[in-house]
Amino acid sequence: MDQIKVGSWDIEIDVNRTKEFYKNYHLITEGCSCDFCANYVLACDIFSQDIMNIFNLLGIDPRKEGEVSEYMENEDGTHLYGGFYHVVGRIIKGPNLWVPTKKGSEVSSPTFINYKGIEIGFSNDLVLVPEDFPTPVIQFEFQMNVPWLLN
Repeated sequence: MDQIKVGSWDIEIDVNRTKEFYKNYHLITEGCSCDFCANYVLACDIFSQDIMNIFNLLGIDPRKEGEVSEYMENEDGTHLYGGFYHVVGRIIKGPNLWVPTKKGSEVSSPTFINYKGIEIGFSNDLVLVPEDFPTPVIQFEFQMNVPWLLN
């Protein structure tokens, strides 16, 4: 595993094992037929080089199954998307991604950092990890504006 720093996090990752998983995994649109997922998969082809670099650094094919949601349409016609993917690795050091919105609250808010045009974070709180995903696992979470490309 290689140790890298991404934003506020020092992580240890196995890029090759992560890439191998996503190479063989299915497209998001094979698990969901909604317009929001179809648009996201199309938009992956025009992500900026900086955004693709973060996915490549982690070994993730963003078109492949993760958990992606569309939250709203922005005034400029882009759409706010958020989601997460899994990465083979460990968090060595970094802030907690999810913190209570106020003291004693069960509701949490993300503490994303802006990293070259995408809001990102890493978490040990895992959700929807595919059964055959290699271990150890961390969750890469993101939020970004995506253009609407479907007619």
